[in-house]
Amino acid sequence: MLDFNKFKARLIECLKSHGLDLEASNKRTGLLVWYIDWDDNFNDSFEFELRQIKNALDLYDKALLEKDVLTTKAAILHASIKIELFSGSPFNAISRDLTRVLNDKSFNWPPLRKGYVIPNKYLDKKINGIDQEELMSLTKIQKILIDLVKSHGVTDEELKQVGKRTKRLIWGIDLNSDFNKIFYEKLLALQIAFDAYEKASIQEDWRAVRAILQRIRLINFQLYKFLDGIRVALKSAWLDKRFWPSFPENYKIPAHYNYEE
Repeated sequence: MLDFNKFKARLIECLKSHGLDLEASNKRTGLLVWYIDWDDNFNDSFEFELRQIKNALDLYDKALLEKDVLTTKAAILHASIKIELFSGSPFNAISRDLTRVLNDKSFNWPPLRKGYVIPNKYLDKKINGIDQEELMSLTKIQKILIDLVKSHGVTDEELKQVGKRTKRLIWGIDLNSDFNKIFYEKLLALQIAFDAYEKASIQEDWRAVRAILQRIRLINFQLYKFLDGIRVALKSAWLDKRFWPSFPENYKIPAHYNYEE
């Protein structure tokens, strides 16, 4: 299982050793300058957010069996919200804060010459998989989305449309891509990078530390963009008037589903 807490603890040591204030706030807005919640148990919150997504998908299955159209719509709405929370912390938070750290001149990072490669001694070749049974399958989300668009006549051309301003797919993600494969390959790469960061930090190999942090920042950014693409697809699905009736005023998920909103 990914150990976000171990990585965060090592990062905190590094930041404090360079005199950075982890409780610093923006003078104009009063908001904290760091996106990472330093007091949060990231391991627990990671698992919690995954469970929340799974709960929303389970609600979808139950409502679908009952042919309860409004609750299936609500389930997709909730899944999109849970995915957004999950993508924001830890992935977007780590990506943003590492960008800040890597650009901070107080670290006096050693230069990375062209062609520099992270030494193999830091990269654990024995780490070759993530236990998917401990987490969740994103295949269910993919199937829900594909079934919805196919059953409502959404064309391949529409799914491939790109926003003029964003230059991204209007539906957020290619629904035919392997959601699970992408997700777990990125998590595995992150686990290897976390392990490498700890080893390089202990060795005080700051050139390797810099390169590894760049890799961790990039993987977290990729995970954030991937999950955000799924969020956009889910949002597009529940907002599409071709798929559902509108929610009546003051709509609530029926109590018999035992779903905690």
